Amino acid sequence: MRSLAIAIGLFLFAAFAWRPEAAEGTDFDRYGRLAAFPGKIMVNCPAQDARTAVILAMGQSNIANETEPPPPGAAAHPNLFNFYKGQCAAAATPLLGASGTGGEWLSLLGDALIRSGRYDKVVLVLAAVGGQRILRFAEGDLRDMLDETAAALASRYRVTHALWHQGESDFAAGTDPDAYRAMFHKIVERLRKSGVDAPIFLSTATYCPSMAPWRPANAIQKAQRPDENLGVFAGVDSDALDEATGRFDGCHLSRRGQEWAATAEAAAIAAYDRRP
Repeated sequence: MRSLAIAIGLFLFAAFAWRPEAAEGTDFDRYGRLAAFPGKIMVNCPAQDARTAVILAMGQSNIANETEPPPPGAAAHPNLFNFYKGQCAAAATPLLGASGTGGEWLSLLGDALIRSGRYDKVVLVLAAVGGQRILRFAEGDLRDMLDETAAALASRYRVTHALWHQGESDFAAGTDPDAYRAMFHKIVERLRKSGVDAPIFLSTATYCPSMAPWRPANAIQKAQRPDENLGVFAGVDSDALDEATGRFDGCHLSRRGQEWAATAEAAAIAAYDRRP
């Protein structure tokens, strides 16, 4: 019975990740990530200095342009940049480098970091594909995506903070928690070898009850624990949000949930930045 529920849940999750026919001017790369979108404004990439944050965001749908879309006419964010394959666009929803064409909360995070006074500019770099288990990032073709993203960054920027927000598909599929942890360690090791020495903020992210009956304190949550010896720190606990507090479709973050996540992630980054 559980296997049937999981199969149905994964089908529904694939339906969530399904994209309608793309508008003219929309294009995707070979990993299914947004490579072009109508109205994108290409700009010169800013030089990085001590007051420039470069955020590498990795994972599945809740960090991949698949949250609740913003109101029509939402503008680009001043002093926020979206880096993709060596070029920059003014950061505006949806962001290049992620699979969806809906909403996102990374621009809100960038705004929060600038409002804090610690940073003048924020560069957002996405390597995120919805509906994927960690295996594909650790050992499949999305490992190549991470490698390519790190290589493109290395020629221009030093990543200051990395985010990992993924796990809903692994909870639904019943991934062994030790296997999940081992695969996450593989990803961390590969990032380090690619020159990404930034702190990695690991989200707690397993909640999507449409895929499989959800329970708190589950095994994947326990696998998503920080390890400061590896430079891995606690990020957003998105499992704290349910349909009533921050999901617009039962799985993906609502506008309220996005604001909460951005505020929580900004606080985690600020706490790290204050460390001696």
